[in-house]
Amino acid sequence: MMLSHSVKDFCIIGPKGSGKSAVVKTFADRLNYEIEPIMLYQDMTSRDLLQQRSTQTSGDTYWRPSPLITAAVEGKLAVLDGIHRINPGTVAVLHRLIHDRELTLFNGTRLLRHDKYDDIKDSEQLSDDDMTTRSILRIHPSFRIVGLAEPPKVGSSSGQWLNPELLSMFLYHPMRPLSTQEEQHVINKLIPDVPEIETLLQLSHKLLSSTDATLQSIATSLSTRQMLRIARRRAAYPSESLYDAVHKACLSRFLPRLARTALEQALSNSDIEKPCIDSSIDQIQMSVTCEIKHEVLRIGKTEVNIHTPDNQMKVPDVLFYDNPQHLSVMESMLKDFLLGEHLLLVGNQGVGKNKIVDRFLYLLNRPREYLQLHRDTTVQTLTLQPTVENGVIIYEDSPLVRAVKLGHVLVVDEADKAPTHVTCILKTLVESGEMHLSDGRKIITHKQGQDQGQDVTSNMIVSHPDFRMIVLANRPGFPFLGNDFFGAMGDIFSCHAVDNPNIDSEMSMLKQYGPDVPEHILRKLVLAFGELRNMADQGLLSYPYSTREVVNMVKHLQQFPEEGISSVVRNVFDFDSYNKEMQDTIVKTLHKHGIPIGARPTNIDLAKV
Repeated sequence: MMLSHSVKDFCIIGPKGSGKSAVVKTFADRLNYEIEPIMLYQDMTSRDLLQQRSTQTSGDTYWRPSPLITAAVEGKLAVLDGIHRINPGTVAVLHRLIHDRELTLFNGTRLLRHDKYDDIKDSEQLSDDDMTTRSILRIHPSFRIVGLAEPPKVGSSSGQWLNPELLSMFLYHPMRPLSTQEEQHVINKLIPDVPEIETLLQLSHKLLSSTDATLQSIATSLSTRQMLRIARRRAAYPSESLYDAVHKACLSRFLPRLARTALEQALSNSDIEKPCIDSSIDQIQMSVTCEIKHEVLRIGKTEVNIHTPDNQMKVPDVLFYDNPQHLSVMESMLKDFLLGEHLLLVGNQGVGKNKIVDRFLYLLNRPREYLQLHRDTTVQTLTLQPTVENGVIIYEDSPLVRAVKLGHVLVVDEADKAPTHVTCILKTLVESGEMHLSDGRKIITHKQGQDQGQDVTSNMIVSHPDFRMIVLANRPGFPFLGNDFFGAMGDIFSCHAVDNPNIDSEMSMLKQYGPDVPEHILRKLVLAFGELRNMADQGLLSYPYSTREVVNMVKHLQQFPEEGISSVVRNVFDFDSYNKEMQDTIVKTLHKHGIPIGARPTNIDLAKV
């Protein structure tokens, strides 16, 4: 990299989570470079890369230089993260900048190589101001471009981004995954005395070197970045099970059955066994309760001091009934939250992800900013909200920017609905704490803000040290038809699978929603829906009926006790009456548990005397 840097721009190609960004940061620190991170995305245009139209306070529009042009003039290290994502036609506009160190912008401004610029300035006896007036700018001799990309997909027609045109633009450095010894050395240097780390590393490299494509796909969830996260948590909570840590990192609850079986077999071969559950009375009581005493919150065995916010109005307060399963998820979230992690909650629709997060923030007394994504979400709408005042476009801060400024917790809902090339711009914010906004401002880390002190300009937003992000997503694929957010960005978050409560937890919760509903009716509903969910997991039903539907039925029965259970159940299942095969399956399951919906003479079996 040092040799390549001395003559030309270069690009690092390596798998996700292998440490490309960390290597570039160290490289920049050694050479005293200031990094200008530029996140590339699929629908990025040449305007986004070079110059963008913006509006002045007077209402006039003007061309605003992009971070890449600013880096070229100021001699920074421009890091183009995600070259494999961007359209080849867009990156082609950089040919002259990379090969000749010259560029003509959309407004007619020319950028010239430093020696050519100096020759013209001397021969014409002009000053720098005169050259600027003539729209000629000098490219700093220290300016370099570093590209970061993932390897082309072997055997896939869609992932072949490395074409002859791109091959001529950079000097390329392949970055292989670390060996077991190298990875262990890195982890031991950063987090010493981590229990059972050798066993975990051996498992990871067994999966990576396997010829089975299923095991190789699981290995991507155990990248170096994920290993460091597991090691930090194991160092802080040594009593936790390594078995659970691997399942949590791989989000095994939503793996296909074949992949889950293969993972279990790999864990067994590596002597990583499922832990025995401590069933003592004290342990059960501690693990399923939470309390606030003397400004200290305890969830299970984990304790934290209550936060004192500046704005109490934004602390969510929702109706929530404690149950053991949701409390155990919140305890796991709290452990990661205390370690400074950003969280990702993945689960089926209606399992209570929003309720859990709102209750979690209420207990911590943390203000919340809420952002809901959809299929038409763009990079611009994610960061800014444009409004028109007196004929002038005013950019208001989006919830994301407000959360960064004020140190609130940003809850990003329906993250799987937005295209992954849009949500991937969150990577630099989560990973490095830096991000460029579409109006020219830049988010910088709290430490950078302290280091710069008085030099912080109005175009810089200093990130608050308390800022955190909690992302909610449905599982990928049918029936939710979302994008694979976990596959694209899962390893930069601490992931938690949220499932429907088990029988005891669901019964405990429903009794609080419907205290006057007879217990035998609640049990019928819980058992029937539990079986329907199992059938959905096996692929026999398309929709995984969730806790939300059961809660709504119980609330209805509580409000209108004279209405029969069969008519209340129809509120949920009438939509499936158009599919006869599915309706027959549902009716048969409900009859099995004593719910008489859609009873016909053919459903009645008379006993023989």
